[in-house]
Amino acid sequence: MQQWHPDFYNFSNIFADIKQLLSNSSWQSWPSCQQLNQLMPDNVTNVQGQVLTLIEQTPELLEDGLYYEQRIYQQGLVPTRPANWHDFFNALIYLLFPKTKREINRLHCEHIERYGQQKRSKCRDALTLLDECGVLIPYSDQRLAKKLQNHHWKEAFINDRALWGKQIDAVVIGHANYEKALDPYIGFTGKALYLQVTPDFFTLNLLEKYQYLDTILAENLSELMQDNSQLFPLPMLGVPGWWPDNEQSEFYDNQNYFRPKRKFNNNNNE
Repeated sequence: MQQWHPDFYNFSNIFADIKQLLSNSSWQSWPSCQQLNQLMPDNVTNVQGQVLTLIEQTPELLEDGLYYEQRIYQQGLVPTRPANWHDFFNALIYLLFPKTKREINRLHCEHIERYGQQKRSKCRDALTLLDECGVLIPYSDQRLAKKLQNHHWKEAFINDRALWGKQIDAVVIGHANYEKALDPYIGFTGKALYLQVTPDFFTLNLLEKYQYLDTILAENLSELMQDNSQLFPLPMLGVPGWWPDNEQSEFYDNQNYFRPKRKFNNNNNE
């Protein structure tokens, strides 16, 4: 059993959104599936229209041999290990991105039906990376996105710092990122998916921003996740506001972490 920390919100500024959105939840011990289900909006369903329900994962539950994604798809049940940070954060992502999680599940099951469980398609590999390590980068100015994609870290994170939250931002969607944020470390890297948004996105309140991103991502997920080519490395501790040391320009001099983009002989960048 993993140890519960009621103050986990304060372990890293990466939790700032969760802290604000779940400010009324003050669990002194591990929240049960029942408690987490009470936070789930009524309209969160699987593709079949069944209301999604977090259910404690037990050996008895798994006896039927259903694969994780198939159980969600067929029964509307999300197996959740008790006293487990990884599954706790997965539950929170269901609250924040219900449409996207439903579409992730639909695509997984569509590809399992097509290729079987043993042969993972490129789409499923990309979906897993997004679901585990994904960070959404909403932007209204493509020049800002290109700087990040091309690993111009200082330009994006230092020179353009005043534009973060106004023309570009970072939003965690991968639940494994939140688990890692409990104990951040140099080398902590996510997979960034860039989503162009209208300028008024940055005037929305926090919940409205999540709803906006959830909607446009779900609508475009099958196209974006044909493979992992739309997922770019993002040094998580470089995002403005997410790590105190990144206030100093010298922080980005560590090229083992903030790596320059590699070039190949065919002139294509990695």
